[in-house]
Amino acid sequence: FAAAFFPPLFGLDPFTYHYAKKSTPQVFWGNPIFVKINRIMTYVWAGIFALCIIVSLYPSVITRAFIPLGLILGFGLPFNLRFPNWYLRRLGFPSLVEQRKMASEWPKQAKPAEPVLQQKPSTQEREPLKVPFPGKEQRMKILALNSSPRGDGQSKTELMLTHLVKGMREAGAEVEIVDLRMKSIKHCIGCFTCWTKTPGVCIHKDDMTNELFPKWRDSDLVIYATPLYHFTLNATMKAFIERTLPFLEPYLEDRGGETGHPARFKHPKVVFLSVAGFPEISVFGQLSSWANFVFGRHGILMAEIYRPMAEGMNSPYLMEESAQVLHAATQAGREIVQSSKVSPETLTRITKPLVDDPKPYFNMANLFWKTCIAEGVSPKEFHEKGMTPRPDSVEAFMFVMPMGFNPEAAGDTRATIQFKFSGEAEGSCHFRIENGKIQAALGAVEKPDLTIEAPFSVWMDIMTRKADGQRMFMEQRYKVFGDFSLLLRMNQLFGKK
Repeated sequence: FAAAFFPPLFGLDPFTYHYAKKSTPQVFWGNPIFVKINRIMTYVWAGIFALCIIVSLYPSVITRAFIPLGLILGFGLPFNLRFPNWYLRRLGFPSLVEQRKMASEWPKQAKPAEPVLQQKPSTQEREPLKVPFPGKEQRMKILALNSSPRGDGQSKTELMLTHLVKGMREAGAEVEIVDLRMKSIKHCIGCFTCWTKTPGVCIHKDDMTNELFPKWRDSDLVIYATPLYHFTLNATMKAFIERTLPFLEPYLEDRGGETGHPARFKHPKVVFLSVAGFPEISVFGQLSSWANFVFGRHGILMAEIYRPMAEGMNSPYLMEESAQVLHAATQAGREIVQSSKVSPETLTRITKPLVDDPKPYFNMANLFWKTCIAEGVSPKEFHEKGMTPRPDSVEAFMFVMPMGFNPEAAGDTRATIQFKFSGEAEGSCHFRIENGKIQAALGAVEKPDLTIEAPFSVWMDIMTRKADGQRMFMEQRYKVFGDFSLLLRMNQLFGKK
């Protein structure tokens, strides 16, 4: 007990040092983590010896022989074997076995570690970082990070990532998806504790240090999936990437005129995935430039997957086009695992415009936002309530109405439905239904099959489900002329969901 308890109190080596140094590479002996582990183990052994002394005060062969022996063999020795590895893993360090393997691979002559993210004078001469991916006998380990703050089916980042991961798993990879919105990740405070006091370990004790950084370090590939905020990655993802600073050592190195830091271990390869509401692919220019500067010039950026006009992907009117994009995202996942890249053909399918002319999309989006503002609802509440964008003009009505057209319900119907509006928006328009298609046109037609005359606000209330069409008809709020059966079929003809 005295040999274990008192030496550390006087600044002497813990008694476990003698045994620990036999199984630990010499380069780690002066590390503060090594010292702390041995100090903890020494005091645990002091506690075991103290307990043995107390128990042995009772005069019995059991208390003086069997119990002390049981404590030492049953608790002390297993503690010696398991505690160092557990403690190292908790802090994000390699185990003792991994450290010995690393030490055996280091050159005998002391020299600076070769940096993983090494820059070359010319981008054309830079060699890719060689991160050996597992072969057929071992699955590729992938960490997929989703930094979207939205869930419940709202996130298009999550939608694209889910299909990308599906393809990766089909190709045999082991993929873990982490929603960063569910994790506690503090901002880097620039204290450099991870470079000095606790090399390789961040000062923050949060999910990043305890869980995510070790997973990131042990991955073959990491996917950074982020929505496009202010034309770049969002703050959550930026905070995560900044917190990977412990991966680097503090020393400065000249790499052909460019300064860098040596790495503690090999950096995982990287895939960037992002979505945006704007329809132009050019909106990802700043994000792509940043990703290539940080990762691409070092040969570890395997793919960039960007989807413009992503908000349209949940639209019931663009289901076929969206399905093609998602199918391509799944194919991209397979290609990344199988060939470490995404083919140009697959990327073209992913970025293919959902519509030929984005102007109608602008009109629909603007009506959507106007409706949300007028009704005082968020986009999430809008969709949960099954609301419809409220047209504010005859032209807008002509645009929205066909979007609800159901060609299956129409069947072989051939008819012209005409509207005459009065009140806040005056004018006429008509819709021609034929061969399962619908065409809208401004103005009146000579012989419509059905004519509806209504105040514009009344019909918009009916259209957006704020008023009941049958009740409004019984109250004579609007008039109908012609084929009354078409009016009865309106919910079917325009009931697309």
